[in-house]
Amino acid sequence: MGSVEDQSSNQDKWGKVKGLDDLWFWGAIVVAILLRVLPMFVWPDAECTRDECIYKTMAIKILDGEGLTTSRKGWLTAPGYPYLLAFSAWFFGSMQAVKKTQLVMSLISMWMVYRIGDRADGKRTARVATWMFALHPTIIFFVGTMWTETSYTFLLLGAVLSMLWARDGSFWRAILAGVFVGFCVLFRGAATYLAPIWVLAAIWPDSGVTGLKAVKDGLVLRWKHGLVFVVALVLFVAPYSIHASKRHGGFMIADATIGHVMYLGNNDFEPLTFDYGNGMLTGVIYSRYLRTGRRPCSRRMVPPVQSSKCEVKRAMEWIGDNPGEFVSRIPLRCAQMLNPNTFLTRHIRWGYWHGMPFWLKELVVAYIIFTSVLITGWGTVCAITRARGPYGVLAVGTVCYHMFTIAVMYGMTRFRLPLEPLWIIYLAMFFAQPKETMTLLTSSWWRLGLSAFLLPILLGLMWWFLLTGYPGFWT
Repeated sequence: MGSVEDQSSNQDKWGKVKGLDDLWFWGAIVVAILLRVLPMFVWPDAECTRDECIYKTMAIKILDGEGLTTSRKGWLTAPGYPYLLAFSAWFFGSMQAVKKTQLVMSLISMWMVYRIGDRADGKRTARVATWMFALHPTIIFFVGTMWTETSYTFLLLGAVLSMLWARDGSFWRAILAGVFVGFCVLFRGAATYLAPIWVLAAIWPDSGVTGLKAVKDGLVLRWKHGLVFVVALVLFVAPYSIHASKRHGGFMIADATIGHVMYLGNNDFEPLTFDYGNGMLTGVIYSRYLRTGRRPCSRRMVPPVQSSKCEVKRAMEWIGDNPGEFVSRIPLRCAQMLNPNTFLTRHIRWGYWHGMPFWLKELVVAYIIFTSVLITGWGTVCAITRARGPYGVLAVGTVCYHMFTIAVMYGMTRFRLPLEPLWIIYLAMFFAQPKETMTLLTSSWWRLGLSAFLLPILLGLMWWFLLTGYPGFWT
């Protein structure tokens, strides 16, 4: 088991292909810039919607010198994005300028997709994955918004790439992986417990290397990588965690929203979401809907950490009193996340892109559905077929972790988006090498069986809300 030879080979591979000398990569970059800039130029959007307004309000308070405070609804989100908006307003003179920063993030994300694809399977897969990322309609859309999806996608890809890079060199490289995962935590509370997946990836055997001895060799060779990663992550997140815990009423890591999310997903009313045709889309209806459930814990009279703990306690009591209802809602929450329509569908149907021809609207909506089904459905089959080594641990572990949190709490399509680039890599492997991929699938009984079991379930969950993207569905 020549782990040292494998490491040397991987170091050579990082140096050989950087993407910057590949015309296919630059072609994708040019197309990506055009597709991301055009909507912002044709439909400049100075308004905000729902969570965008929450982030904007919190950023204004930061600029006023109050630091990170709760939203008007009493939510205390992770600090990363409100501070990014505040920085944009301070440095560029406008919070809308964050979209320029997000454009750069999206382009760098393409480079990271290229590098991950090359590391996992070679240049051809890297090219296909980069183009798929460039042409992804919802990824394009979120660049021009004030939601966290573009920044979280960038940070998640950075965390993956930096761990793969760290494995192939000195353990000090793992500091970068710790910083990236730390940023993930500070931008989205759902990332708080990703760390064990990265530690496992640090010590996991290389692709194609199996057996107990390989696992032991990986642990001996890279235990320092895992340790340095954890130390870097803790040291990066700890200053904010200590400050926020003192200010907001008790121990917290990055946010205090878990209780309020559990309130929305585990209550007498059905789990709600905010996608088109599948959620409470106006403030009046939303408030009326909430009144059919239990009364929320106080968000004004007590600190946000205590309010969140109160909601968690009540949600757990509700689950204890309604175990059957809780279990029966798991498919619904998953279907809400896997809904092939996205926030871009909602944006188009609400008429924000005014002047768009009818035929183009329908074409874009259909393209959104096609992209979602392709990545979620066939991408999962490709992941089952091709997942190997440290990238397999990172990609599959991250997707399963997020799916678990959705299943027990609250589902929405925008939570799926940052995970899709991880599946795009495996889908690109299929398009780059279709015959080899199908041979690998059919030659393994358990991979073929798992694919045959999961694919119909995924298609059924996606079908659940598929037609909600079409107004005619309601007539």
